Amino acid sequence: MAVKGVWNRIGLLRDGLSLAEFCRQVDLSYQAIKKSSQRKPAPDCSSLEKIARHYRADLDWLVSGECSTSRFNSKIAKRIKSLRKKFGWSIEDLAKQLSMNSVVFENYEKGIWPLSTTLLGDLLRIFRVEPHLLFQDEPPTTQVPELKIFHATSTKGSPSIQSEDYVSIPLTQSSIAAGQPIIQEDNIEDYVLLHIRAARKKNNLVASRVDGDSMEPMLHSGDIIVIDRDDKRILPKKMYAVFYEDGLTAKFIEKQKHLLILRPVNPTAQVQVINLNENQDPVVGRIIGAWKEF
Repeated sequence: MAVKGVWNRIGLLRDGLSLAEFCRQVDLSYQAIKKSSQRKPAPDCSSLEKIARHYRADLDWLVSGECSTSRFNSKIAKRIKSLRKKFGWSIEDLAKQLSMNSVVFENYEKGIWPLSTTLLGDLLRIFRVEPHLLFQDEPPTTQVPELKIFHATSTKGSPSIQSEDYVSIPLTQSSIAAGQPIIQEDNIEDYVLLHIRAARKKNNLVASRVDGDSMEPMLHSGDIIVIDRDDKRILPKKMYAVFYEDGLTAKFIEKQKHLLILRPVNPTAQVQVINLNENQDPVVGRIIGAWKEF
């Protein structure tokens, strides 16, 4: 044990506290710790355990100065950081809620210390999330343009739009097939309005309702998505509408040789695979926006 290093690490945890106040808070013998610090031997094992427990620090780090970085630690740390920022909290804000020194919490958020089950439980309680959401990868984010619903009195032709700020898009039944160049009138149930800033110069847009929970929490059943049928380039972190088993499904996709992998966001949903030798054109188009009804 590198004695000088132990005292340096204790100094980081003390964060300016006097030795007397430090001992009082941790419930250590001031005389014993003072004598130990003057002679420079490391505190005894019992004292080190008390210090680590009080500050919720990693005992191995306190004793040896070594950090146990791993892919697992790093993955959880990234999710913790993401959730903290989602709530708009600083490191100091969250550390205070955990009754923890901000220097200590920062080591957990950097993924260099393993989280105890107690600390994980506290984080789940503070973030108000289920355990699996702390361990899964951060879902990719997509831009959601401004959408408004136009309740048409008839599906006989597209409704006229007085304002030049919006374009009218047919809202189809979810059974619309991939590659279908013309949307049949009997497939249209209504129309939606899409702001021209989101539509840009796209002129082959179609809207459809989401059916199922595979993309929760990003998309929920009943949400309306707008699809650019001219954009079928497979790009990372982009969501696509894909014709699968006689219906539309929204997924993140990737191509591997002759296979198209459909990846959900919901961790309880299954990955789907399409054989491109059997279905050569399953991608309807890229999803450029979604509308949610609250």
